[in-house]
Amino acid sequence: MNTMNTSNFIISLYISLWSAFAYNYVEKIPRPKYTLGQEYNFVKYYKNEISVPYPNTTLRTFHLAMDDLIHQRRSKVNIVHFGDSHIQADFFSDQVRKHFNDEKLLGNGGRGYVFPCSMASQANPYNLKVYYKGLWQGCRNVQLGKSCSWGLGGMTSSTADSTAQFTIDPNAQASHKYPISKARVYYHVNNANSYYIKLLTPEGEIWPSRISVDGYAEFVLKTPQERVTFKLEKVFPNQNFFTLEGVAFENDEAGVQYHAVGVNSATVPSFLNTPKLESHIRSLAPDLVIVSLGTNDAYTPVFDADGFKRQMAKLIQKIKSANPNTSILLTTPADCALPGGRMNLSNQAAVKVMYELAEETDCAVWDLYNIMGGLGSVNHWLKQGLSAWDKVHFSGKGYRLQGDLLYDALIQEYADYCLKKQN
Repeated sequence: MNTMNTSNFIISLYISLWSAFAYNYVEKIPRPKYTLGQEYNFVKYYKNEISVPYPNTTLRTFHLAMDDLIHQRRSKVNIVHFGDSHIQADFFSDQVRKHFNDEKLLGNGGRGYVFPCSMASQANPYNLKVYYKGLWQGCRNVQLGKSCSWGLGGMTSSTADSTAQFTIDPNAQASHKYPISKARVYYHVNNANSYYIKLLTPEGEIWPSRISVDGYAEFVLKTPQERVTFKLEKVFPNQNFFTLEGVAFENDEAGVQYHAVGVNSATVPSFLNTPKLESHIRSLAPDLVIVSLGTNDAYTPVFDADGFKRQMAKLIQKIKSANPNTSILLTTPADCALPGGRMNLSNQAAVKVMYELAEETDCAVWDLYNIMGGLGSVNHWLKQGLSAWDKVHFSGKGYRLQGDLLYDALIQEYADYCLKKQN
């Protein structure tokens, strides 16, 4: 073989190998699939994208985590989504969670962080069943004048009853099954006056396998369970209370864990006044944090945009101090009406603030306000049964559509990153 032929052979071989690699790589990129039909003409599907001010850094941690999961270099991708009433019921966030778990390349990593809201006299997420014994007193971060040990869930529930117990079932109404092989209970682990906690299993009672400095006890189950029951234990005379701050569930499978918690009426200051927010976020090691706040902050005809910007900047800094490398996505408030039916113009100002902050703090933005159609579009959503009558909240159908849109926007953004990286 002469030099020319040898050279051509090597080049052809290189091209063939690279083409095979590129094909295999492209095949491993998830694709958006839930909003391709564009069912509603008032929804601006062409605007359904993630705004990324700095492509090389803004969502880098999320991108790398997805890469590692798909190529089996890690077992979990952690997404933490917190906010107000739009998140507490979990219709919106659960739709995103289900889509991640349905994608065979991404998998189901477990139910994640929850708060049993009924133990704080609030409505549970629609897919979470909670049973408890004993007298429990709730406390929420939206209650002005109160100071409780709130964490990511924004709620606590306390009892002085040493015989109290509680059961959490994330599978009673879930369309996806989330077996529990590991459970974390967040509480006052370093307070000598706090009761201890044990986990009841078919094999008997078990004590925590470890106590973390981030404020939780971790239990490892020999056999995965569909639901778990926790029991308090008084060992010493000085123990006289127990305060629950949150619970997190994990399984043994590789996949996405989509943690989601919300508090009705929550504002940005509600979570600024949450002392254990950072430690709980740090304990979950999120690759992506999604913040869905602003609806209640801007629910007024007289909106302090500068004050809102300062508060949101502080919240972003709290998240970054908890996990400096995490990617952050801000979701804007939706279009809504004020009491009496007048459209809320303040949301336009809140959206503008979020774009400014994204540029200044290297965060991404998902602009629900303009995707749903902009000012007055909530009226179209109401006519189609997608909005609640208050024109602030949404129906289950409307929240599920939002979940479809957010998932597809995230997956499209990740696919764009993969294709750019390949090229």
